[in-house]
Amino acid sequence: MSQNNLHSNRFPPALSGFLIALLIFSTGMLISYFRFQVQKQSEEGELRDVMEIVEQNIQRTISEAYSAALFLALTVQDNGEVKNFETYAENLLNNHEGVDVLQLVPDGVIQYVYPYEGNEAVIGYNILADPKVNREVIRATETRTVYFAGPFELKQGGMAVIGRIPVIIEDELWGLSAVIVYLSTMIEQSGINEFSDKYYFQLGKTNPNTGIEEFFMPGDKNIEFENGQSVNFPEGEWKLYAAHKNVSNAWFSFIFIGGFSLVGAVLCGFMSYKLFRKPYELEDLIEEQSRELLESREQFKESSELLTSVLESPQNIVIFSLDRNYNYMAFNENHRSIAQDLFGVPIKKGMNIFDVVPKKARALLMVNYNRALNGEAFELVQETVDAELNVQYWQNWFSPIRDKQENIIGLTVFSIDITQRVEAEQTIERNERRLRTLISNSPYCIHELDTEGRLISINEAGAEMFKMDSPESYLGRYYFGLMKNGYREKSEQLFNRTLLGESTEFGFDDGENYFESLFIPLRNDDNVVTRVMGITQDVTQRKHSESFVENSLREKTTLLAEIHHRVKNNLAIVSGLLELQKGEVDDERLTAIFDQSINRIISIAMVHELMYNTQDLSSINVHDYLEKLVPAISATMQNRIQNVDIDIDIEEYRLNINQAIPLGLLLNELFTNSFKYAFKDRDDNRIRIKLVVDDEKISAVYADNGRGFPADVDFEKPKNLGLNLIHAQLQQLDAEYEAKTKDKFELVFHFSVQGRGSHSNIN
Repeated sequence: MSQNNLHSNRFPPALSGFLIALLIFSTGMLISYFRFQVQKQSEEGELRDVMEIVEQNIQRTISEAYSAALFLALTVQDNGEVKNFETYAENLLNNHEGVDVLQLVPDGVIQYVYPYEGNEAVIGYNILADPKVNREVIRATETRTVYFAGPFELKQGGMAVIGRIPVIIEDELWGLSAVIVYLSTMIEQSGINEFSDKYYFQLGKTNPNTGIEEFFMPGDKNIEFENGQSVNFPEGEWKLYAAHKNVSNAWFSFIFIGGFSLVGAVLCGFMSYKLFRKPYELEDLIEEQSRELLESREQFKESSELLTSVLESPQNIVIFSLDRNYNYMAFNENHRSIAQDLFGVPIKKGMNIFDVVPKKARALLMVNYNRALNGEAFELVQETVDAELNVQYWQNWFSPIRDKQENIIGLTVFSIDITQRVEAEQTIERNERRLRTLISNSPYCIHELDTEGRLISINEAGAEMFKMDSPESYLGRYYFGLMKNGYREKSEQLFNRTLLGESTEFGFDDGENYFESLFIPLRNDDNVVTRVMGITQDVTQRKHSESFVENSLREKTTLLAEIHHRVKNNLAIVSGLLELQKGEVDDERLTAIFDQSINRIISIAMVHELMYNTQDLSSINVHDYLEKLVPAISATMQNRIQNVDIDIDIEEYRLNINQAIPLGLLLNELFTNSFKYAFKDRDDNRIRIKLVVDDEKISAVYADNGRGFPADVDFEKPKNLGLNLIHAQLQQLDAEYEAKTKDKFELVFHFSVQGRGSHSNIN
């Protein structure tokens, strides 16, 4: 081929540059157009979503108003009289936030209105006689269903929507039940204010008297809504319009990408023009051998790039390439190491892979390799077992390798060890299956609620607990509607606290059974509460058991108090008999013995008296006990010795009856010995009693300033009844003690507090 023929077959450089620039600009404008369409659709979809939210809120307000009007109609009796209008109306307004005023309109004349204050002007207003409103009133009476009129200016002032429903008694129109929703209330309830910074909203309606569409919401009424959205409300034949406030971002994006495409097209066209102007002679000098050398260099370059990518691949990926004969073209260090560990064979380039892998794995590998060599790129998960019988999972990607002529010259395999991921997924699946089994077979009612309080799921125990014939039919229903009215409000309040992240508990009943329920917040990855889990337990049997135990305990407590009372009375009788017997004795020694016995009986009786006078029948207040006991004993003994000053310092503490009685008897004997032996022929006589409690251990001191024990009397070797009784009570208290008897008497003793039960020291 001659040089002139070669040049004549080429496009001129200017034309080539222009075509390239035109192609780039066309591609950019096409991308800009598609992006413009996508953004416009996105903005329209966003506006539709906003309109749907506003529509749902307005429909909810309309439904709430319709419900209020329907309930208000129930105040009209069969004889046409209105009963308890004020009470019903007050309750309805308290429970329907979207309703502002309630009316009853017998024969078309407004006679009942709530609240009355501020609405006095409408009493006696005949709406059927007013041509401005009677068309819509007649529309409600003819359709015999609710119809919302307005918005229009009220007689008492303000813009509002009025929903009217006819009241029919014995197929005759009695009048209408009406609800008034101020336009400001409807706007607030609809949520329009939340989106007013981004969108224009307008509420329009065709005036039935003039046939002209009128607009009622504040703002610019000249805004064009053709490019916006609109929603029809058949209950009042209104139409809600919405449109974007700002210019669409899609236009900015379209202009920006278009301009960028134009600049890029000009630059690329110019560069192409410069490139195509290079001398053509260089291409004429290239011969066939040069082309073969170039092809060899290209193949070498491709091999080098492949080898570089293999060597630079991430360490957790296994990569190797095979030619069409399954011989290694390249591989990374990970593949070499794993092949050495699995098959015990060192691999190298040019080696056939089927000389390395075991025979049992060759058939499956051959199938996968041939799929790639036939031009298919695919992935699969493979399970392998290493030499130590450990199961491994690999994610494999098979891809063909093509040359410039698109001929397949080999294949590349990428592999990632996903054993940990698979094991984690299997563990999660097992845990979920175990959890579902536990929930399904749990004796407790386990259910899930969405943030609106609707039932998402419930197990079989819960279905039986709430007497559901078909649990599936209850899904999506309002959970609190399953409870009695008395518990709905409280449970909803606790549910709302749970939505704030707090677990809450409450109890309720259905008239026959008692239940305890727990609300637990469930959070997403952003720590936001998205669901609430409820766990409810039937505690009817436990309630009955607790009631039985309480009644039984009350009976036993009464019986035990009666026993203490009778014991005290019997001891008082014994004490009284001894007093009578003492009166018949003239011997002073026998009188002293009677006094000692009486004091011992008083010590015991006083414990029982304190027991039945307190709610705790297993222990007494040791301070109160000794405060009463000591004066009683000293009053008896001071008949013999006068002017004895008694200093009492006793801490507040409750002591078991089995320790209180020995302590009282011990002090009785100590008092008796002091009055009997310590204060003869003395004027300054003192007795000190101190009792301190420290960590369930009682420390006590009894001391007098008498003359002490005679030289022939040893406290540790008692020879009379009094000292023997003192040692017996110390032993019963299991007390450690120390006694000083020279020129005075002081007994310091310590003992540990036993259990509080009435028989706590009995094994």
